[in-house]
Amino acid sequence: MARKAADLSRFQVNVDKPLEPEAEAPLRQQEKRAPAAPLVTKGFRIKPEAARQFDMLKAEVSGHGKDKGPALIAEALNLLFTKHGKPPVA
Repeated sequence: MARKAADLSRFQVNVDKPLEPEAEAPLRQQEKRAPAAPLVTKGFRIKPEAARQFDMLKAEVSGHGKDKGPALIAEALNLLFTKHGKPPVA
């Protein structure tokens, strides 16, 4: 069965007007930043109740979408490190 071609007539591309200089400035500032430290993935298993409670906490905490979970895990790790006499590093 042949696929129907997508209708791209509604999409518009502005090729007549170049980017304004102030629009390019944030891109240059981002390039000057030091690269972030590489992250390491650690997997662990938790009970379904704990996973649901963590998801509820993520929904309640203010912040940006994908940043909330890792920020909460970092906070939890720092509290754990402090409890056991280690410096917080997460």
